Amino acid sequence: MPAKSAVGAMIKAKCPRCRTGKMFVHSLLPNPFRFQKMHIHCPHCEVRLEPEPGFYQGAMYVSYGFTVGIMLVVGLLVYYLLNDPSDWTYIGIVIGVMLLLVPVNYRFSRVVYLYSFGGLKYDPRLSA
Repeated sequence: MPAKSAVGAMIKAKCPRCRTGKMFVHSLLPNPFRFQKMHIHCPHCEVRLEPEPGFYQGAMYVSYGFTVGIMLVVGLLVYYLLNDPSDWTYIGIVIGVMLLLVPVNYRFSRVVYLYSFGGLKYDPRLSA
């Protein structure tokens, strides 16, 4: 059986150890207002998804990086597509886009942080 892709597992918010179990209790699309609830343990391999108390405070730095990148891309798109509008147009559009992307930013920053600094290595024997 071929190894599961780490990038694919990150995009789908799967456990870094088995890449099968879901990290979050609720899916993002049907109800984006219940985006923050995480499983304590992976439902598939039972590994603890919060290695230590307060572990995800470091994910704020990842989130900050995503926010800066998104703001830069949105600002450039507004500049080129709307022909350099007023400052308030930039502010309104960037804030609107960032508010819409809060659930995605929150989830993906936690996933990237756990994969990068959680100390969990992929074990293909645990995959289903």
